[in-house]
Amino acid sequence: MNQRTSQSARPLPAALFVLLLILAADLIGIAPALRASADDRFRELPGYDRYVALTRLQGRATAESRLQDVRWHEDGSAVDVQYAGAWRRVQLATNEISVIDADAVIEASDVEQDRDPRRPRRGDQRRTERSPDGHWIARSVDWNVVIEPSEIMEDREQIVVTEDGERKHRYGRASWVYGEELRQTEAMWWSPDSSRLAYYEFDEREVPDYFLTDGLTELRTEVLVEGYPKAGDPNPVALLWVFDLATETRTRIDTGDRDDTGHYVYRVRFSPDGRELLYQRTNRHQNVLELVAACVKTGEARIILTESQPDAWQDNLPMFEFVSDREDETRFLWGSEATGWKHLHLWCLERGHLAALSAGEWPVREIVHIDAEHERVYFIAHCDMVHINEHLHVAPFDGSGSHRLTPAGRSFANFDISPCGSWFIAREEAVDQRPRAILFSSDGQELRTLAESDATYLEDRGLDLPELITVKAADGETPLYGVMYKPPNFDPEKAYPLLLDVYGGPYFQRVRNRYRPVSPGVAFDYIIVRIDNRGTPHRGKAFESATYLQLGTVDLDDQVAAVLALLERPYIDPDRIGIMGHSYGGYLAALAMLRYPEIFHAAVAGAAVTDWRNYDTIYTERYMRTPDENPEGYDAGSCVKLAGNLEGSLLIMHGMMDDNVHPANAWQLIDELQRANKPFEMMMFPRAGHGLGRGGAARRWLFLHHELRERSPVAY
Repeated sequence: MNQRTSQSARPLPAALFVLLLILAADLIGIAPALRASADDRFRELPGYDRYVALTRLQGRATAESRLQDVRWHEDGSAVDVQYAGAWRRVQLATNEISVIDADAVIEASDVEQDRDPRRPRRGDQRRTERSPDGHWIARSVDWNVVIEPSEIMEDREQIVVTEDGERKHRYGRASWVYGEELRQTEAMWWSPDSSRLAYYEFDEREVPDYFLTDGLTELRTEVLVEGYPKAGDPNPVALLWVFDLATETRTRIDTGDRDDTGHYVYRVRFSPDGRELLYQRTNRHQNVLELVAACVKTGEARIILTESQPDAWQDNLPMFEFVSDREDETRFLWGSEATGWKHLHLWCLERGHLAALSAGEWPVREIVHIDAEHERVYFIAHCDMVHINEHLHVAPFDGSGSHRLTPAGRSFANFDISPCGSWFIAREEAVDQRPRAILFSSDGQELRTLAESDATYLEDRGLDLPELITVKAADGETPLYGVMYKPPNFDPEKAYPLLLDVYGGPYFQRVRNRYRPVSPGVAFDYIIVRIDNRGTPHRGKAFESATYLQLGTVDLDDQVAAVLALLERPYIDPDRIGIMGHSYGGYLAALAMLRYPEIFHAAVAGAAVTDWRNYDTIYTERYMRTPDENPEGYDAGSCVKLAGNLEGSLLIMHGMMDDNVHPANAWQLIDELQRANKPFEMMMFPRAGHGLGRGGAARRWLFLHHELRERSPVAY
């Protein structure tokens, strides 16, 4: 059996897969007929044509009223906006608008793009980095770092920086878990003047490997191997080095004890002047975070700031943006949750903390624009009575306080600030309100509508706008927000199946007060609901950390509390309640069938973590600590441990090439269900990774139709 590493794995083509029976049938030539039969059954579902039509409408609904381009005139006289392919010019003195030809549009300003198009595959790091002056190209080759002259430096020779690298002890590369959980997509960094290269040394020799089988549909298989530390396992050791091109010497950066696996070193960058290498360091529990600066000549390090959350986990990717340099100091913006609410602070590498820029019992969501010339920052915050409403704020750097620019009681997105700060454009929208792009003055006065969407296409198809719902969490006090989608030609006198479309995991907010009027599954006559439980972000630290040490309990309890509240509505059938989700949502869907069999009658669990002992150290231990420290929490949230409780109908779907949530999660649950003599359904995808691709949606809706619409209500 051949063995190769997953880093060099060829891209896997997307394909259509249905039941394992069809995979086996491929070998004897009858699969095409079976596939056609499965496709035919999906197409014959009542509402299929509407489902296809609504799926196509999703893109239209989100794109409408979104300005395609905005170009402010430097003299502050006008702004050119592009909408639906046409250009319009607004005279800012009079607010008059006129259509203009494309050749009359001012040239776009030279704005630096934050998104790097060379993004590597999930969990990996880029293999090449070009120096800022364009003279050199750093490469990670065969687990080592080399520096090659670019095409404009043909007279220079390659520089070999490291030579002893191997798969488990590598240079210029990090590990999968760093890429996946810390968003570490780089492992080599050039100084601003191109004179030095920083790079990772990663020692994974103590990290257990995980093996996946590739080529399951071929005559011969191959083994893919990846170092994957699961909860409680040894972690990789991350070190940093700086190579000086002029002297061809390297300096080790002080990141702590070389043998210390108890912390993570990540988010590396040079200071703007190139004199220091900055990195973040967090302990294994991830409740203490340090921003560290090290001298590139000596490697000596100093701590700039420390954040901590003694009773929860610390955000390990806080907002961090440099402000344009002054000659004598380097300032930056930093997001802190020290008060229990995420707020912006101004810091200086040389002088430390300068000012708190925002404050209050509401969280900052993200930075929109830094106006260094006028010493101020624009940001989005959730500061309304409806906690998920989003507003634009501005704060001066002197710490005199921030103020909201958009009107209260509404929600906004897609902000664009004029260079002088006298105007801004925002898109007003809500779950039940079609969007419009609005021009505002800096004092929050609404000047004119620039574009507005058309909702008649929803009415033409018998669709109501979705409903923003508010229910109480399982604690009986905390408000939770959700979105309810009703079927076409909704009749409140009928009783409909309720389908909970769940995610619910940390770090991801599913419910925003945004206009997303279409959920195609309603075409099959379901009421579909999405709820953000406690444990999801942008509601303050207490809300976000409510699931700490107990994933699968508080979050699922909140989902059930929402269902019970919705059952007070007479048009929801209590005997036909389903739940579906993917990844963390797949986990909650499967767990719902096991913890609340009296509530849920059918579930579709895609790519589910079935026991947190199966998942990686960085993610899992952040919220659960290790299995040795929190065995009760791991057991309470384990689908595998609770498999014997299954009473309803469960469909398990998983990709056999999933290097994130490993297929063993599915097989462990399947094994326990079989041991308990519990019937279930499964669909495995031999070429799919964490996303299932085509075939999964058809099987999901066929299953749900059979369990929630064709079968008579059953008292479980």
